[in-house]
Amino acid sequence: MYPYRRLRFTAALWLAGLALAMLATGGLAQTVGDGRRIYQEELRVQLDKQQVGAKAVGVDVGGWLTFGLFDYEDTYLHASGRRKGKVRTLRQYELRLWTSLTFAGVHEVYARGLFSYEDWNRTDNPANRGDDFDSEVERLWYRFDYNRLVRNRTGRDPDLGFAVQVGREYQEIGSGLVLALPLDAVRLTVTAGNWEVTGLVGKTVTHTPNIDDSAVVSDHMDRNFYGVEVRYTGLDHHQPYIYYLWQRDHTREWGNDTARKYTYDSNYLGIGSKGSLLLPNLRYTWELAFESGRSPTRDGTARRERIHAWAMDLQLEYFFDAPMRPRVQFEYLWGSGDKDRSTPGTSTIGGNQRGEDNAFNAFGFRDTGLAFAPDIANLHIFQLGLSANPLERIELFRKMEVGTKVYFYVKDHASGAISDTGGTLASSWVGWEWDVFCNWRITSDLSFTARGGFFQAGDAFDNRECRHFVYTGLTYSF
Repeated sequence: MYPYRRLRFTAALWLAGLALAMLATGGLAQTVGDGRRIYQEELRVQLDKQQVGAKAVGVDVGGWLTFGLFDYEDTYLHASGRRKGKVRTLRQYELRLWTSLTFAGVHEVYARGLFSYEDWNRTDNPANRGDDFDSEVERLWYRFDYNRLVRNRTGRDPDLGFAVQVGREYQEIGSGLVLALPLDAVRLTVTAGNWEVTGLVGKTVTHTPNIDDSAVVSDHMDRNFYGVEVRYTGLDHHQPYIYYLWQRDHTREWGNDTARKYTYDSNYLGIGSKGSLLLPNLRYTWELAFESGRSPTRDGTARRERIHAWAMDLQLEYFFDAPMRPRVQFEYLWGSGDKDRSTPGTSTIGGNQRGEDNAFNAFGFRDTGLAFAPDIANLHIFQLGLSANPLERIELFRKMEVGTKVYFYVKDHASGAISDTGGTLASSWVGWEWDVFCNWRITSDLSFTARGGFFQAGDAFDNRECRHFVYTGLTYSF
């Protein structure tokens, strides 16, 4: 036990020195590509699952080494006026080092640093520069659990309890439809009987990519969030909730276009539930969100228009009690659109004309297809998925899951814009995508993932060539 623990500590120190050497030679990298966010979200879920076990130990250190290979095609506006595709290749190396300290389960401190190196093929970096070095404090928080304190002393939970967490952590509200971001935040959760009330006050990390892809604000944002969520846990098979989230935009323009106004202030009222439905293995999640607030107009004046937008998400997932553990899923996503937005649907430039802004824009996350990966504004998205563990009887492949997903995209308003700047034609049919994936836990310390997406553009695009996004990744934990 102790030699193993010292070995892990020595390895962590050695890798920390290597990471600091990398840091000394580079600057800040920029995350580009919505398909890469899907990869990062899947990796985050994987790492956070491992983090839970690590935090329960008391004092511990460790880390993860990850390698990702990306090959994808995006589109750009050619001098001829037509949109053309460009294939880009990236090799991404990431080192994460973490430490956790706990005292009787009541006080917890967690810190995690991220050091990364992005090795692009020549001229492939979308930011028009070469390779990128990056470093950041990815997680840093303290948590106090009053419920655990009382439980340790009395053997039972208090009638009125609470837990508070302060620092940088990945934050969600509801099911993550309107907010799913790392924030520097204070999160207070109060429990009373079957009721759970959560309050959130947070601020974005500066270099988080903006939802507004206008050039002077696209690679950073400074936004404050204030939210409250009420959840009822007294039902056996259902967990309903309601929330309200305020977002205030303080982002400053980096560039010469400082006369135009980019401020986008929004509010979200959401209701939803998750649980099991009719059959024990049939799980569901649904959420309906209404967005209000003030949106900048495309002419760049100080005047802002009212936001009046909606979004809905319905997910169904069924697990079969059968060999190979097959699983089927269905998801329907809808984000309202604005008929007079031009291109793209999330930008101030070419954005809302005078009049009410009906385009739904938020800060959440959904898997909307790897190669296309659109925001949900002005789209109906239908997803069908199937996965299984086909080789579970072979020990080496027991934890290997393979699957496929199919997506269909239809505009809410045929004349309105979507987040992809190529889909500007007045047609409802946007296209469809087919994804395949493999997640394989090879050993307790080594995991492999691969995913490929192929998007066939529909009548809304002038360039209807098939585009792809493929990645493979390895993660080693120590």
